[in-house]
Formats: sequence, structure tokens, C-alpha cells
Amino acid sequence: MEPSSSLRRTLATSATALAALAVVAVPASAEASVIQVCGVRSNAVRWCGNDAPTSIRNHQDRTDSWQMDTLRTTYSWFDCWTRGSLHAGGNHTWYRTTGDDRGASGFVPASAVHTPSSLDADPSAHGLRRC
Repeated sequence: MEPSSSLRRTLATSATALAALAVVAVPASAEASVIQVCGVRSNAVRWCGNDAPTSIRNHQDRTDSWQMDTLRTTYSWFDCWTRGSLHAGGNHTWYRTTGDDRGASGFVPASAVHTPSSLDADPSAHGLRRC
């Protein structure tokens, strides 16, 4: 006997939901892997994946501060961190970098940098100096 079309839809929906959960489930070691991949090099610069394009701001205390430049690469360097205004990532960590259009330095919120929350909570503990 063949399942009804409503049963097939229910099974397909359930399978899709389970597949989505499998993608969301992250092994405990994944955060450690991200920290290693997004690591501080011998020159005290942290290289990490990041959102692009991302606005580089002249000041970390205001998310609406003047845009100095744009980060267009998706794997970039960050030479220090500081505390600033609360941003979409739910914390106050901002990273300093240099833009790709004009070579101007400024700050991007941690929400634009692919770092785990444990790293954003205290980047100095992971080897990145405070600005």
C-alpha cells in the first residue's frame, strides 16, 4: 500500500527539519577549530574569515560613525581589538583592520568577523593585543 500524499508531505517535512538540525548541530571541538584557524600569527596579527563587504568605521563607540573604508575580502587581518558600542553580535568587541578600497584603518564589529563568542569575550586571552 502506497502512503497518502499528506503522509508523504509530512515525511518530507520531517526529513527536511531533521536535515536542518543536523546542519545546526556543531561539535564541541568546532569552536576550538575556529580559534585555531582564526589565529594570531607571529607578527601579532589575527587572520580570520569575515563578512564582505563590511564597512570599516572611524570610531568603535558608534555603529553609525563615519565609514573610513570597506573590507571586501572574506579572509582578512585584524591587528588589535577594543571595546565599543553594542553591535548585532550582542557584545562590545570591535576589531581594527585596514580597508581594501583606500587603505584606511578603522574598526569593524565582532559580528562581522567569524570568531566564536568565547574569543570575542576576551581576545587578549587568545593572543590579540588590545588597541
